[in-house]
Amino acid sequence: MKQAQNNIVQLSSKAVLISILAVIIGKSLPCDAADLQMEGFQFVKAKNYAKALACFETALKEHPNSWQMLQTIGNCQMELGHYDRAISSYQKSIEAGGLHATQCINVAAVYQRLGDTKKALSWLKLACSVDPAQAADPTIQASLIKLQDPENNPTGSPASSDYMAHSFKGWPKEAMPIKIYARKNVQLPGFQSSFVETLRDSLDQWCKATGNAISYKFVDTAESANVVFDYTDRKELVSSRHELGIDGNTEMLAKQDGTPGPTNVVVLVKDGPNAPQFRNRALVTLCCLHEVGHALGMHGHSPNSRDVMFPSVTLIGRTGLTDTKRLLGRPERGSDAKCVQMYANMIQ
Repeated sequence: MKQAQNNIVQLSSKAVLISILAVIIGKSLPCDAADLQMEGFQFVKAKNYAKALACFETALKEHPNSWQMLQTIGNCQMELGHYDRAISSYQKSIEAGGLHATQCINVAAVYQRLGDTKKALSWLKLACSVDPAQAADPTIQASLIKLQDPENNPTGSPASSDYMAHSFKGWPKEAMPIKIYARKNVQLPGFQSSFVETLRDSLDQWCKATGNAISYKFVDTAESANVVFDYTDRKELVSSRHELGIDGNTEMLAKQDGTPGPTNVVVLVKDGPNAPQFRNRALVTLCCLHEVGHALGMHGHSPNSRDVMFPSVTLIGRTGLTDTKRLLGRPERGSDAKCVQMYANMIQ
């Protein structure tokens, strides 16, 4: 998200300079207005946007129909955090001089800063439509990719039917702590401790998210465990029902009352025996979080791409571990939060 913002800000900063120069070079303005613009331009270079804005607003009084000047005023307002005013200035710029790619890029930057990635993406695509050459700009391309990442621009609807409504039965209070066994894979020497650390991190996130309504402990044998975790480099052992990134499988023998019973989880940690290296740890962690959700009794998949239980992860290359904010989301967002609440209510 931060990189996407940086990409768009770079574009909007470039647009500030272009729009100012277009006014200065492309128009014959009264001397005072031109002097004010040059002074404002120097303030922009010094990142003193408040003084720059004052110069441009004064110059606008002598040249009220300049779409470039209105756009430049919007850019300064954006940098000062006056987002509603910035959007209003861009709209006036469009009304005065028609639609231009730089206006679209700057509106996209405002909406991105406001956290509205859907509108930001729409305006950035519009910029490419207005000026097809923009689509070849590496910074524009990087911004489009980041804005379309499910982490930044979630799909699905929080109002979608709840896939847990008729199938969710979690581990009862008397089953706590859930007994976990991480089986060593002798075909992947040296990876056991790394997998256990990643698995522990995933389990801890679920425990923290539920206010410790869920608890667990590691045991020494598979026979004494409720859930056995395996890790593998063989793709044929993981579920084909999942999509990109979520390469794991959970098999549960439910009890007669529908509550969870003996469970086995398999997580792909390497893309084949001949792969040169193990998978990115962040990706393995996301997969573990997802499969732990199944092991906790979430048998289906979420329709919301912000949820851990969404069936696909397209965040390859993302660094760092997933935190509980991704797991929990907000109360109105997806089913992970509902699962957390169900556990909290059930265990009380």
